[in-house]
Amino acid sequence: MRSFKRLLVVIIALALAAGVVFFTLENRTTTQLVFFGWLTPELPMALYVLSAFVLGLIIGPLVSWWPHQRMRMRYNKQVKQLKVYEQRISALEKAAAEQDAATPAVAELPHAS
Repeated sequence: MRSFKRLLVVIIALALAAGVVFFTLENRTTTQLVFFGWLTPELPMALYVLSAFVLGLIIGPLVSWWPHQRMRMRYNKQVKQLKVYEQRISALEKAAAEQDAATPAVAELPHAS
């Protein structure tokens, strides 16, 4: 089963690499981009598209990492609070048990009829 998964990963990686090579070879036309009046040098269209793709691969995980990190910090804080509250509860239960043991048993008084 492992060898099948590895073979599948290798096939997919080779297909992606071949796609990138073919895309690059098909889009060699030089292009100049304009962004807010800023002109880029004339470079092949494939370079701009692949650069945008790689930039997205880098920025995407960073954008999703921050909210996950905040949730993890909030979870850790709540775990610490829970431990403190559990310690308080056990201390109160222990104090209540000691107090019950210290109070003498009251004999029942007869009821008036």
